[in-house]
Amino acid sequence: MNLRPPAPILLVDDAPANLLALEAVLQTLGEPLVRAGSGQEALRRLRDADYAAVLLDVRMPGMDGFETARLIRAQRRSRRTPIIFITADASDLSVEEAYAIGAVDFLTKPIVAPVLKAKLAFFVELHRSRQELQAAERKAVQDRAFLSAVLEAVEDGIVACGPDGRLTLFNRATREFHAMDFEPVGASNWSQQYDLYGPDGVTPLRPEEVPLHRALGGEVVRNVELVIAPPGGKARHLLASGQPLYDEAGHKLGAVVSMHDVSAQREAEQAREAAITEQTRREEAEAAAELIRESRERLRESEQRVRLATEAAGLGVWVWDLGSDQLTWENERLFEIFGLTGAARGSLEPGRLGDRLTELAHADDADACRAALLRTARTGERLRFEGRFFRRSDRSLRWIELTGILQPAQDATPARVLGTAVDITDRKHAEDELRRSEERYRALMESLDEGFCVIQMLYAPDGRPVDYRFLQVNPAFEKHTGMVGAVGRTMREIAPEHEAHWFEIYGRVARTGEPVRFENEARALGRWFDVYATCTDRATGKVALLFTDITERRRSEESLRRLAAELAESDRRKTEFLATLAHELRNPLAPISNGLQLLRIADGDAEAKERARNMMERQLRHLVRLVDDLLDIARISSGKVELKKERTALDAILGSAVESSMPLLNAAGHQLDVNIAEPGLQLVADGTRLAQVVSNLLNNAAKYTPDGGRIELAARRDGEEVVISVTDTGIGIAAEALPQVFEMFTQVGRHRERSQGGLGIGLALVRRLVELHGGSVTAHSAGVGRGSTFTVRLPVGAGAAAPLPQVPAASAAAEAAPVFRVLVVDDNVDAAESLAALLELDGHDIRVAHDGDSAIAQAAEFRPEIVFLDIGMPGKDGYEVARELRRDPRNRDTMLVALTGWGAQDDRARSRSAGFDHHLTKPAELPAVEALLAKMAGRRQETSAA
Repeated sequence: MNLRPPAPILLVDDAPANLLALEAVLQTLGEPLVRAGSGQEALRRLRDADYAAVLLDVRMPGMDGFETARLIRAQRRSRRTPIIFITADASDLSVEEAYAIGAVDFLTKPIVAPVLKAKLAFFVELHRSRQELQAAERKAVQDRAFLSAVLEAVEDGIVACGPDGRLTLFNRATREFHAMDFEPVGASNWSQQYDLYGPDGVTPLRPEEVPLHRALGGEVVRNVELVIAPPGGKARHLLASGQPLYDEAGHKLGAVVSMHDVSAQREAEQAREAAITEQTRREEAEAAAELIRESRERLRESEQRVRLATEAAGLGVWVWDLGSDQLTWENERLFEIFGLTGAARGSLEPGRLGDRLTELAHADDADACRAALLRTARTGERLRFEGRFFRRSDRSLRWIELTGILQPAQDATPARVLGTAVDITDRKHAEDELRRSEERYRALMESLDEGFCVIQMLYAPDGRPVDYRFLQVNPAFEKHTGMVGAVGRTMREIAPEHEAHWFEIYGRVARTGEPVRFENEARALGRWFDVYATCTDRATGKVALLFTDITERRRSEESLRRLAAELAESDRRKTEFLATLAHELRNPLAPISNGLQLLRIADGDAEAKERARNMMERQLRHLVRLVDDLLDIARISSGKVELKKERTALDAILGSAVESSMPLLNAAGHQLDVNIAEPGLQLVADGTRLAQVVSNLLNNAAKYTPDGGRIELAARRDGEEVVISVTDTGIGIAAEALPQVFEMFTQVGRHRERSQGGLGIGLALVRRLVELHGGSVTAHSAGVGRGSTFTVRLPVGAGAAAPLPQVPAASAAAEAAPVFRVLVVDDNVDAAESLAALLELDGHDIRVAHDGDSAIAQAAEFRPEIVFLDIGMPGKDGYEVARELRRDPRNRDTMLVALTGWGAQDDRARSRSAGFDHHLTKPAELPAVEALLAKMAGRRQETSAA
């Protein structure tokens, strides 16, 4: 079935018999033959339709053939329609006038049927080829408009620039991101003009950091995060990908960048849904782009058919006689192609080759044109040359295709080249535009971060989908799948264990044509995918896939679930810790309360009073130790602990730790073995803190070892490290509990009936103090009931350290202690009265105040030499009272001592800035108070001596 468009021929003659004769000759062409009995009728028909050719009788009454031809050429639609004059008498026809009007040929009656049919067959083919080319050009325009609409529709911002940095593409999404249209600013000003910032949304991008600038410089950019924050607009987080653009010759065309808005991903599920929608739109854009590629292929095939048809018809025929080097212009069409009309033809009489075709060529193409012609003449190679030529009539530059073949010499006929010429300017423009369109599309596809592929389903004999073959993949495909060289191979070849459900899903899409979106795991690839599948050709079973590797997202979700479980466990441990804290605080408070009752009722029993005092002191020390552990943990966690490192003997550190732990060891009847491999070993460390570490480990061993157990403390040097270990024969630790023993609030395997007190923070404190020293601590146990070993590794350190300051003994300070006027200020009445009572026993003159205003009033009257001042009082706090006291010149030499529960470095700095001389943490120990009194006595002696 012939689907080619018709090519009607208009027959113009006032004699019906002539028209009938022409129809009889031409009916075998199979084309519509349209009659016109006059010039007027011919003009009407030419206004309404296109014709392959017009056969025009010269002699007609009224309007003759010449007048009719002029009017035909005056009409826009028929301006280029071929006209062939027909006349019964050649003397009636002026050839020059006919060609000047625009005729392409003339025939004299009687007409030779084969000649007429051959000429018209040529014009029919030319007309049909022109129609196909015009249809292809219209399709190319539609395709370009469609691609432009696609680029405007996608949600990704797409921006491109030329090689000079001038922006050439700024799609709708980009305009929305920037809340503005693009302006032609230079690349160095892009960051400022378009409000571009780094991932933090605060730091402006430097010009060389802008993704489009980097791509223009030749870099392939992938997933660069940036923020667009237009003034008064919405700030957006984007992932930008792009690359430079080159033509086939390697010349830079510019650069393109796509920007994916990932702001929504920061808003949980709503962001994910937005991303899914965006991926769907991209997939639709890619399907549309596939249509563009197919249209381009059809256009190329159509152009090839047009070119072959014109070569076969001999359009623009020329002959080059190699013997005489003469070039002859064989037909009128050749003159028309090169714009040679009127006098211009006279300059092209037969002459040398170099003075004819090549003299019309553009200077850049003339040498190549001459070389191609000479190559054909020498080798017989078929001539095919495309170049730019100037039309003589209007000096316009046109693309002309020259084709030709060598005809060897025969008998007396010299060798010659038979050639044709055709104007391909429109085709060249269309090809250039299509090439640019393809390059933009390819750059768009390659800049997408999602994986894409086209597959063809493969079926078993029973129709079941069992495999598929990869036909096309994009650059991101390998990143998302890990599969290399997939095109042309099947999935079973690449991953034989790929699950059958993937084939079933894609087979259903190919069979029904219904798209599907889903998430699933590909165990053979070790990945999770979010996939959108759509059928592109049901007849061949082709399916397009747009997908993203979501393995990391799945792992993150699993990590979040695991973190939630860990947080729940942490919350459980904290709840248990609070209950334990209440229990541990009540334990010492009960005997202290009982001791107070005993002191009240045992008037004359000195021994009972002494036992009560000793018991109360032990319980108070235990309570203080609990609070100190909590404070140490808080200080370490907030970075407020400063180690006082100095060169110290390991023996002394271990001795201090053993001394602190001996009461607990003795109470349980444990045997302690101390093994120091290298006595006198020195290291640079905070001796007090390390003694605390070892003491905690010994106390822990004592608590969880049955009475009469054995505990070993060992120390040795291992290279540049000191290794300290505490081993016990206690209840041991289960293997699954070992990783948690150093966590806060953890009491692994603790039995309440064996408890010696504790909050589950001792080992956590050990680890943090050891890490502050640059060391490590580990726990080992062979299992429940088989004891435990805790090992501390510390760097030996280097360099000398300052010796510890010598603190005078309390007994020395007490010798001949002078008497002072002392003001005690505390809103806690019991605390104030108890400290006042202690100071009165030493003979000091004491006054007590319970608020800031009373303290200031008493100081003005009493003129104290020392003031013990509580910080945290209601109304005027201790800082404000201290500042007011210092403003009075009479208190210039008064010693101000801060009393507070806070003892961190910044707390001490704040008290000094308020005017305090010293800082004591509650409860204030009597030796510390006595040391300050001794210091005040020394100041008095210095003043007296002066």
